[in-house]
Amino acid sequence: PKYDNLLADCLKIRKDLALCDWAYIKLVEKVCAQVYGNSNNRESVVFESYILTQSGFDVLMARSSDNSRLHMLMASDSDIFGSPYWNISDRHYYLLDKSGTKSLYIFTESFPETKPMRLIMTGENKFAAKSSKPRDLKSKRYPDMTASVAVNENLLSFYNDYPSYFEKGDRYTKWRAYAQVPLDKVTKDMLYPALRSYVKGKSENEAVNIILNFVQTAFVYGYDDEVWGGDRPFFSEETIYYPFSDCEDRSILFSRLVRDIVGLEVVLLYYPNHLATAVRFNEDVSGDYLTLKGKKFVVCDPTYVNARVGMTMPKMDNSKAIAVTL
Repeated sequence: PKYDNLLADCLKIRKDLALCDWAYIKLVEKVCAQVYGNSNNRESVVFESYILTQSGFDVLMARSSDNSRLHMLMASDSDIFGSPYWNISDRHYYLLDKSGTKSLYIFTESFPETKPMRLIMTGENKFAAKSSKPRDLKSKRYPDMTASVAVNENLLSFYNDYPSYFEKGDRYTKWRAYAQVPLDKVTKDMLYPALRSYVKGKSENEAVNIILNFVQTAFVYGYDDEVWGGDRPFFSEETIYYPFSDCEDRSILFSRLVRDIVGLEVVLLYYPNHLATAVRFNEDVSGDYLTLKGKKFVVCDPTYVNARVGMTMPKMDNSKAIAVTL
């Protein structure tokens, strides 16, 4: 009964805070570690598997080949970069404990009516607000377009180990995972009023040009390999918080701002070694464009500094660009 009470408490927190699957899984992991003192010991693994299974997740138990440790395998509806998995009954079960274990004995019997975790986030997790020190952001072409913006540090901690993933069989959708996530209330309440006030009364073309230059010039460019030691796309809040960002980070943020502030449809454009965007305007806008399912999308590159709407970065071929819909 005490376990049922704890399960009920976890599910209530999940509902009250509108936690996505990954946030809930991390909550359960922390609870089990608190109860058993270590998230990797046998008791904690069994208990975590129990709570998650009773919460509707498809998990399997496994032990290392030398019988030294128990492991939990989590079924996922998406493919996760950099994590080993086993294909069982047409589902991918991922080892997420970073143990490096490659050989497992797996108990393959799963509980009925359980589902893989869903990594796609489309809503806001209601984490407690812990505002960072505000960062002053300013457009160079429109110097009056300024904003002092903070982010929720609790959200940054959560994003820090969020799995990088792509939808089944399509690696280009990895950026959609970041671009689909709405900005947190802490950040929106500081940034959006300034943007909306500045673009008020402007045409769609003018408004997007303002946002485009803001993203192009308010941030400092930095290569992931130099800053992080490897590829790391950012959620929008991370681009605002961290001192450096690259083409994929800016494209993700720009796509979010245009959709929220101007209300226009945006796609991401992947060229070899570069990511940009294209916007579908309701008015006639000149410049480079692509046609997707009969719709005209005008190129907007948030990394091509001072380029206006309709300008493609040199050496990028729009005829070979791959569009990622949002």
